[in-house]
Amino acid sequence: MKASANNNKFYQLRCVKCGAVWDEKETSTTCLKCGGPLDVLYDWKFIGARLNLYNLRSAPISATKYLNFYPILDLSKLISLNEGGTPLKKSKRIAKKLGIKNIYFKDETTNPTGVFKDRGTMVEITKALEIGAKAIVVASTGNMAASVSAYAAQAGLPAYIVIPEGTPLGKLTQTLAYGARMIQVRAPYSICAKLAEEIARKYGFYLAGDYAFRAEGQKSQGYEIVEQLNWNAPDYLIGPVGVGTNLAAIYKGMKEYYNLGLIDKLPKVIAVQPRGSNAVVEAFKKGKKDITPLTKLNTIASAVAVNNPFDGVKVLKAIYETKGMALEISDEEILEAEKELAGEESIFVEPSSALPLAALKKMVNERRIKENDVVVCSLTGHGLKDPLTMLRILPSPPSIEPKLSEVDRYLKMKLYKIQATAEKDKTEVLFAKMPNPKQTNKTVKEKFGVDLTKKYLEAIQEEVENFFKKEDKMRKSDLQHIIEAILKTDPGAKKIIRVEDFKVTTSKSGKAEAEVCVRINEKHICKAKTLGVGPVDAIMKAAREVIKSEKLPNYWLIDFDVKIDRKGTDASVEVTMNLKDEFENKVIATAISPDIIVASIEAFERGYNILCNKRK
Repeated sequence: MKASANNNKFYQLRCVKCGAVWDEKETSTTCLKCGGPLDVLYDWKFIGARLNLYNLRSAPISATKYLNFYPILDLSKLISLNEGGTPLKKSKRIAKKLGIKNIYFKDETTNPTGVFKDRGTMVEITKALEIGAKAIVVASTGNMAASVSAYAAQAGLPAYIVIPEGTPLGKLTQTLAYGARMIQVRAPYSICAKLAEEIARKYGFYLAGDYAFRAEGQKSQGYEIVEQLNWNAPDYLIGPVGVGTNLAAIYKGMKEYYNLGLIDKLPKVIAVQPRGSNAVVEAFKKGKKDITPLTKLNTIASAVAVNNPFDGVKVLKAIYETKGMALEISDEEILEAEKELAGEESIFVEPSSALPLAALKKMVNERRIKENDVVVCSLTGHGLKDPLTMLRILPSPPSIEPKLSEVDRYLKMKLYKIQATAEKDKTEVLFAKMPNPKQTNKTVKEKFGVDLTKKYLEAIQEEVENFFKKEDKMRKSDLQHIIEAILKTDPGAKKIIRVEDFKVTTSKSGKAEAEVCVRINEKHICKAKTLGVGPVDAIMKAAREVIKSEKLPNYWLIDFDVKIDRKGTDASVEVTMNLKDEFENKVIATAISPDIIVASIEAFERGYNILCNKRK
């Protein structure tokens, strides 16, 4: 392009698809001719004349170090939160396991809002101030929402965030804390993005998002990686792909350094997507240069759940230019990689950030990567962005009383070894019919790696038998939840109450009526009948009547949580109850059953007995 320094412009916006050129006052998001994504092209002769190579090579890395490479006209408007300068961590443990000497993780979790988006947001919000924007609007699956909200707050601009319903709570909390005005939409990201465009047009808001100016900030990762590798490009660049802007931007940064003669090669670009959100992978398999939108999405990696990746064409171009590839990864492999990154390298990332490691492992297994190749994996977001997903494969820790004898029990039985139920085999059927104690004991040891005492094994067997009264098979996750619940109790402790049976009648518009039969101190039986707002409430009120009549210790329910870890109305239910007494003794008890009412009553019974024994 011709330099336009006379009007203070040293760049232009050009459509990636049709090549049409636009002024940023006309559009900086999509091509007005074909709707394609835009790219920023620079007058490198003009930039080169101003470039201080000594400063570029010697100054500490940070996103603001590269201001000469951004399309910013008025640096006095710059909004920065000290983004960039993130570490490139050389793997030790994973590299040794895989037999690859030079594996690096570009850890973008250390950015101000915990995600790579901050680099691009710095440029976007600065551009918004340049044009005199009165408000920002952006569509997001969560990470961009938090980033844009933070920078908009610094700029003093209101931010309107359009998000798909069901976005992880951690990201929503962060976004709301920055003061954003959130609009939750019952639609996928692509529809949210279109709605954000309509909002921008109607109300005159600045439209932020995965567009040309954002990519310019995010390309600084490419600069930093090169510098952190002593001014060399890696052999492989592996990154997760949602919309596609980030991976394409990192490659663009490296390509600009290559065109300036600062490096002598470019890496092979490896794009990674979840199997349930794989539009770029499907295009690559067919050798296409454009994207066919997906009709549905199904992945735990919400940050990259995009049915029509806007910058997918840029990613495909990078792949073809570098003879790279696109890989799809299952949700099970994502969770295992996420756990491995934390356990082996002490890096906690969200599910989408684990995609590069899962892909690397697959490529090593297929012998696509050699021992001395230099590999960089882009880790895009912090694990605290979506912490609940990881709980699918992490065990619930056992509970003990504050006594050394309890610690001794914990160590002798090796309770710290309880293995998490991996997502890939949590639905494995362990028992197609009720097992005998010997079968249960053998399975507990083989599948979960713990050496339990006779009392614990007996308690587990009792729960297994109760489970089979409602269900005709037991999966691995069911048995794990039973083990975890029993490990929070003392099987040898006295049972103050035991709900022998109950009957409930209820209707859509009327209150539930419950009759319970409770055994007291393992001796006599008491009965009570009460009404409640629902079955569980009615049963617990009836149990309270028995407790009151028998002058047993009173209790208060302070929390109640229900979890279902698989699909279907026949899924097992895990109920957790938090109880306390008048002395502020508090206990947490858990139970599992195919029946939510049974799980609730067993959790209550277990928690109340622990509470009473604690008083003694």
